Amino acid sequence: MKNHDFASLRDADQDTLVLTAPARTFQAPSSDSVRLLRNMVDAGGPEENEYALLDLLMAQLYRMKQSGQLAETELAYLQSIFHDDFLANSIHGYVYRKPLGYAGDFRLIDMIYTYHTFGHENYEKWDQYFHYHAATDAVRNRKDFFKQQLLGKLDTRKAPLHLLNVASGPARDLYELYTKIDPDKLVTTCVDIDANAIAFATDLCSPYAEQINFHQKNILRFSTAEKYDVIWSAGLFDYFEDRLFIMALKRLLTFLKPGGEILIGNFSQDNPSRGYMELFGEWFLIHRSPETLIDLTLQAGVQPEHISVEQEPLGINLFLKIQSPVPAAQVSLCMN
Repeated sequence: MKNHDFASLRDADQDTLVLTAPARTFQAPSSDSVRLLRNMVDAGGPEENEYALLDLLMAQLYRMKQSGQLAETELAYLQSIFHDDFLANSIHGYVYRKPLGYAGDFRLIDMIYTYHTFGHENYEKWDQYFHYHAATDAVRNRKDFFKQQLLGKLDTRKAPLHLLNVASGPARDLYELYTKIDPDKLVTTCVDIDANAIAFATDLCSPYAEQINFHQKNILRFSTAEKYDVIWSAGLFDYFEDRLFIMALKRLLTFLKPGGEILIGNFSQDNPSRGYMELFGEWFLIHRSPETLIDLTLQAGVQPEHISVEQEPLGINLFLKIQSPVPAAQVSLCMN
């Protein structure tokens, strides 16, 4: 796709592309890419039977970008097909515009959790396509994973469980959890750097205000004498370079009770939505393998027998699990 004349691309044939074989291998020269995206924007978005073809286009463009075959100017032109009105009235546009100043903000995560659409008749199909993606499904699965993990722990407890929710965002996962339990069994501290996220989550979780404390703070600067049974971070660590990952993990370990557990979400390298996210949303995550997560945890000083990695059903969101050892004296007491 290098060195094409964009004037000729703008004048390319506008006839609708034939989209009858979404399972075929899709080679995407510039003219095809431009026509496909233009036609879909003009039509209000892809139909369900076109999703596979559009996915293939996104994957092809991503491979070309990674290998240097797609110039920045060519990518910028492809992005410009999604014009200003589109960007103002679609979730795709919200991701690209980043109105709160950062990728993956609390409003976007809540849109994903709730299948929110902008409701614009010209772009409704694009919102549906956004929610169809494996990555957005994996984010919703992440919420379910959290609830399942906590429900399992609360089921056998008598004393209240103390939870630290790191980069708590919209806290919808927490809100849904409280609706399923005796609220007095869970005491939660939420930490988020975004004041707007804190305000949103405080309002959402207002029925459980006595059980939840919110703190607007960078987790690397958050300090407390309290120790927690569970520390949960859904979507922060896949924005951290390795050095910050280790630094933040070491800090969380100081907040953990003996016998407690840290649960950290991180997108895996097996993310089929990565091309769409990065090329057309400029939403960049640090994708990691289970082996990398384990290695970083070892570098933070955790013994290997206390480390495991799980995943949600799609295998796109990984969950690093770190068990804090129970002191021998405490184990002896329990046995007696």
